[in-house]
Amino acid sequence: TMPTEIGRLSNLMYMYLYRNSLTGTIPTEIGFLSSLSDMSLYRNNLTGTMPTEIGRLSNLMYMYLYRNSLTGTIPTEIGRLSRLTYLWASSNSLAGTIPTEIGRLSRLKYMNPSINSLFGAYCS
Repeated sequence: TMPTEIGRLSNLMYMYLYRNSLTGTIPTEIGFLSSLSDMSLYRNNLTGTMPTEIGRLSNLMYMYLYRNSLTGTIPTEIGRLSRLTYLWASSNSLAGTIPTEIGRLSRLKYMNPSINSLFGAYCS
């Protein structure tokens, strides 16, 4: 489980917690990690939704959330991540429309939402 206290690490730039069998949800306190540029949480057993607070991560460039059990939709707040370059969220249980706000991400070079139940303009 990711502790809520993780939000106190305001100088954290790189979060490499992949392949650790983490369970539970991504805490909303993750939004306090204002220096974070790389969030690698792939290949765990994380559940629940992507917190809307992810939209506060103004320095985030790399977001790897693939091969978890995340549900719900991709939050529209993701459109605030102006530095985001890589978004890999494949192999979860995400559903619904990919938010059009992703179109604001001019630096986005790679996005993989495959093996979910997502649809919309960015799925083709």
